[in-house]
Amino acid sequence: MKLKTLRTSLAVGLIAITSGYAIQASAAPVFTFTEYGGFTKDVSPSIVEYSNQVLAPSPPNTMGGSTTAVPNPVYSTMSWVTNLSPQSSLVLSTVTGPAALPAAIWTTISTLTHNNVIIPRATNWGPQNIWGRFIVTDTNGADTVRLDNDSAIAINFIETPNKPPCVLPAPNNTICDDNFAFSTGEIGSLAFNGNDGSNWIADFRLANFVNSVQVVDGPITTIYTGEARSSTFDVQVQLTKVRVNPPLPEPATLALLGVGLLGLSWSRRRQLKG
Repeated sequence: MKLKTLRTSLAVGLIAITSGYAIQASAAPVFTFTEYGGFTKDVSPSIVEYSNQVLAPSPPNTMGGSTTAVPNPVYSTMSWVTNLSPQSSLVLSTVTGPAALPAAIWTTISTLTHNNVIIPRATNWGPQNIWGRFIVTDTNGADTVRLDNDSAIAINFIETPNKPPCVLPAPNNTICDDNFAFSTGEIGSLAFNGNDGSNWIADFRLANFVNSVQVVDGPITTIYTGEARSSTFDVQVQLTKVRVNPPLPEPATLALLGVGLLGLSWSRRRQLKG
């Protein structure tokens, strides 16, 4: 009977401790995201046409970024050369969620498509801003915006003459690859906190290249796209939890641990008295 009492007390203590950790685990952040993006009117209308205006929230950022208002207007499509048909175009599609954003997994937030057609003459333009607004919400507990960042990447585009000899490299092995370039440093990382106070880093990358090739040469990143075909690539984000210091047991956990030890101590005393 004494052994049975000891086992019962141990079980009660372990259940209490385990329950405490289960309660803590349930408090982990549950992130969702929304991404808005498009092209601002930066290039002369005699060269580029903008279409399909993007509707995005107008309030300025309140956390984790600049306080500039959303550019107005912003368009998801830009095409060139004006008054010619067919036209080459860039199309930016974004995940205007909210969509799940799991930790430690690369998640696509937008896709850039270059519909590259053979046009009558070579065309170069830029700089052209591709604007994006990235919002992260923690839905565990209060539905709270934890990160609201807007930024722009300026690209410069080169439409090749579409006939050999090609002046620029053609890693896609088409007649003459077109390309656009931007500063490598414009794709950075963002820090923010979860509702529980945990620290997180959002890292970004380009991935899933289809009929396109990325070449990084120091401070400049160039994307080459195949002539006479549709080329795409994704912008992805990955969340990483930052552990600043080893976590200390919370008061609730210490209390539950004490309950378990008290049960064990009480059972031991009864055993000695017996």
